[in-house]
Amino acid sequence: MSSPITPRRLATILFADVFGYSRMMRADEERTLVDLHAHLAELVAPVIERFGGRIVKTVGDGVMVEFGSAVEAMRSAVELQRGMAERNEGVPVERRQTFRIGLHLGDVIASDDDVFGDTVNLAARLQGVAEPGAIVLSAAVYEQVRDKLALTFRDLGNRSVKNIDRPVHVFTLDPSALAEGAAAPSRPQRRKRMAAAVAAIAAGLVAGAGALAYFSGHLLPAEEAVASAPAPVETGLSVAVLVFANQSGDPGQDYFSDGLTEDITRALGRFKQLTVLSYGAVLPFRGKNLPPQEIGRALRARYIVGGTVRRMGPRVRVTVQLSDAMTGTQLWSEHYDDDLGDIFAVQDRIARRIAGTLATNLQQLAVQQSLRKPTDNLDAYDMLLRGRTRAAETTPSGNRAAREMLEKAMVMAPNYADAYAELAGVHFERATFGWSEFPQQDIDTAIRYAQKAIDLDEENVLAHGVLARAYAATRKYDLAMAESERALEINPSDAEVLRARAAVLLWTGRIEESIATAEIANRLNPNIGPEAALNLGIAYLLGGRYADAVRLLETVRARFPAYPLLDLPLAGAYAEMGRAGDAQEAMDEGRRKNPHLDAASFGTRFQDPALQQRLAVSLRKAGLN
Repeated sequence: MSSPITPRRLATILFADVFGYSRMMRADEERTLVDLHAHLAELVAPVIERFGGRIVKTVGDGVMVEFGSAVEAMRSAVELQRGMAERNEGVPVERRQTFRIGLHLGDVIASDDDVFGDTVNLAARLQGVAEPGAIVLSAAVYEQVRDKLALTFRDLGNRSVKNIDRPVHVFTLDPSALAEGAAAPSRPQRRKRMAAAVAAIAAGLVAGAGALAYFSGHLLPAEEAVASAPAPVETGLSVAVLVFANQSGDPGQDYFSDGLTEDITRALGRFKQLTVLSYGAVLPFRGKNLPPQEIGRALRARYIVGGTVRRMGPRVRVTVQLSDAMTGTQLWSEHYDDDLGDIFAVQDRIARRIAGTLATNLQQLAVQQSLRKPTDNLDAYDMLLRGRTRAAETTPSGNRAAREMLEKAMVMAPNYADAYAELAGVHFERATFGWSEFPQQDIDTAIRYAQKAIDLDEENVLAHGVLARAYAATRKYDLAMAESERALEINPSDAEVLRARAAVLLWTGRIEESIATAEIANRLNPNIGPEAALNLGIAYLLGGRYADAVRLLETVRARFPAYPLLDLPLAGAYAEMGRAGDAQEAMDEGRRKNPHLDAASFGTRFQDPALQQRLAVSLRKAGLN
């Protein structure tokens, strides 16, 4: 009888601990614990999540994390050390907590939620080798990151470490190298440093205690930023999420409302168009019934989010309000109901939904404010918003105007990543909407601009989404899937990210997953565009949900009558429902817009030819030969 197979996987393990922690505990136990918990909650957990890591366990002053990518593990380690250096600024020397970090890549044994093996042991030993504020990595990690990250590693040679029977070749990143390198551009802490260096800008951008300024653009070390970089683009979308009130009548449920507030704050922070105040900044206002104007003035926030949480037996209801802190006007409100099962899964699910809908409303407010400004006094951000508005018209003239405006935004701010990403999007739409004489050239241009945006800001979620759609259109399915997954890692609450993901899932044949993902996006932002509607309509048609396809495509076609492709899957859905007259009418309109299209050439993006053939059957039923 064969023995069971031990579950193993390749992983990068990160160990971090606080140097001199025992001494600090002896000096002031309570203060040391409070400080450590703040570092773990406000820095460590968000950074690990952002780079796709998983905290396996925390022990005392140490934390063990598993990553699927050595590069992301290294970026996470760099940001943790830089973040701790910034958090220690102005803190008395005796209270400064400094991490030592070790990294190793290798095979691990998986058991439940824990991992074991030599890889884990060696990572722990390397952490012990590190100097305070430094990172020590094995040669296995170094080989993965050496050519991908602009960091200056120092070769420590072979080192003997406790309980490891052979010397280990290790490298280090000293605190001085961490201050100079560029492994993790476009992070809030790096933005904060640059804003401080550019004094003329900083005064208007620091939004209260603990606020994190979210700018677009390539972030350089402070000295270079002053000398060569344009001013970062200010969005003016500063928002404070007040602690949600627990209305359950049980103080023991405060943990849920507190956790939900933190999760919403963190999820909103992933939208780089927003400046989101930290959870700590709003704590002084907890339980205080003050007017939004007063809170906004104190926190220097333009918008205030408040809410309540009420548990009702096996269900929970969360109510959310968005207010303008300048006028005190309530702009939007909504409530969310969910079944209580895994309480923390419910918390996460509601937080994502709230963050997505809030971000959509806030960005729409920014567009409305921009359009009220005189056209002779526009900065790059306002020019981008106007370009985005023209692109949303989904017409050839709107697309052309959008390209012109976005090109102007790039001239105004050459390192503005969002401008390149938006321009990539309009070039892609120009190609796929049938408005280009040279569609492949426009898709190539879209890919080039999207890659430029990512060079400037690796976490530019829009650029990753455009690349996902463009690679799917050119049948590079593995690249498309990778880009859609990366976008989703960066911001799972962004409706456009979810729509890009749904498109890739559709064309790779995962129809039910595509539908589920697109429907989540529609709940976050009901304002669906024609491309996303086309994709979901095709998915509904292939999934046998003909009535859903008709309902969606009729609605979106009425809003975008010039879009050339919605009539075709609509005609197919009508035909499958036996509505021959409606199918003929829709197909006639589709032929008028696409006179040279036949059933065999529609849906050529599918990875699986059988899906294209199934679609062709429905179109032939509707009269397309």
